[in-house]
This record gives sequence, structure tokens and C-alpha cells, in this order.
Amino acid sequence: MKVVIFGATGQTGRELLQQALNRGHYVTAIVRDPAAIVLTHQRLHVTVGDALKPDSFAPALEQQDAVLSAIGISSFWASLKPMTFHRQSAQNIVAQMNRAGVKRLVCLTSVGVLDKPVGPLFYRWLVKPLLRHKYEDMRQMEQIVRKSTLEWTIVRPFRLVSGERTGHVRVGVSGTLDNAGSISRADLAEFMLGQLESEANWQQTIAVAY
Repeated sequence: MKVVIFGATGQTGRELLQQALNRGHYVTAIVRDPAAIVLTHQRLHVTVGDALKPDSFAPALEQQDAVLSAIGISSFWASLKPMTFHRQSAQNIVAQMNRAGVKRLVCLTSVGVLDKPVGPLFYRWLVKPLLRHKYEDMRQMEQIVRKSTLEWTIVRPFRLVSGERTGHVRVGVSGTLDNAGSISRADLAEFMLGQLESEANWQQTIAVAY
């Protein structure tokens, strides 16, 4: 499969990139700084693009089969401020996928978008209020994706941690999970890639965690 990855230089994106290649996919990584991709592979093409500038990445979507998006604001301090990055990038990606005729989209948000309190107490009482602007932007992003005509799957992980793949994750087809705490980026990437091989979760918002 020919797969485009947005956010390939982030911690989750790097897992997506490596695992996609391991699965035999042909991967196009759209990044602002190509030097940030140190991996080389005969099935990997790295191209310069910015999700906020649709003309910069539109050509890379031609004749592709699917898009995986793991883009986000990684800076903690930037995450405390009002933002429109997630909704604007989603709008651009959806529009350019439609233009190029690419239908399959798997994108990443967070269980933090939920109004219902989930996760450990320190997260609900401290972290979530601090990141309220980021989560509101992600809510808007989800709405844009849901209103599209794409074959989309929105993936909401719980707290992301480092660690190896276990191959054992719990899935909440309602978009949330009870008694969940974390998930490794490796297992998250494996789950996202697995969505490319199934139609079961088309037009679904899925929570994943241990």
C-alpha cells in the first residue's frame, strides 16, 4: 500500500514510519525539515511540506492509498495557549485528500477531548485543565474529519509512554475506555497501521489503551 504519513518526526510518527516500512508499505513522509528523518529505505520517500500550507504537500498525495496523521503540538508551553493548529491542518489535509482522490484517513487525537472525566486523578484535576485549549482544538479537528466524506478512523489514545510493542491493547469503540491509564507509542502505531487492513472501524472514533 502507498501510505502518506504526517508527523513522521514526532515520537509516535517515528514508530509509524518504521513499522509501516516493516509491513512492506511504500511510505511518503511529509515533514517540514527533511534532516529530521535519519532513516533511509528504498520504500521511503521524504518530501518537504507543512500541514498549514496545503499547496506545499498537495503533490505528495497524488496516487496514494491512505493517509496516517500523527501531527500535533509537542511543546508543553505551546500546548497551554489557545491554538487552531489541529483544526486548520485537518481542514487542509481533508481538502487535499479529496482533491487527490485519496479516501482512507487514520488520524490521532486524544481522550482528553472527552467531557467525561477519564484517567487517573492527577490527569483529570491537573493535566487536562492545563491542556484545555489543545483539547478544544482537537475537538474541532474531530468534527472536521467526521463531516468529511472520507473513509476515516479517529484514534484516541490514553497517556502515551515509551516502551516496546506488546500486541495487547484494549479498544473502546465508543471513543472511551474505563480503567485505562496508558499505551506505548509502539502499540499505538501498530494499532493505527492495523486500521489500514480493515474496514471494521470506518467512520468510527476509537479509544485505545492497556
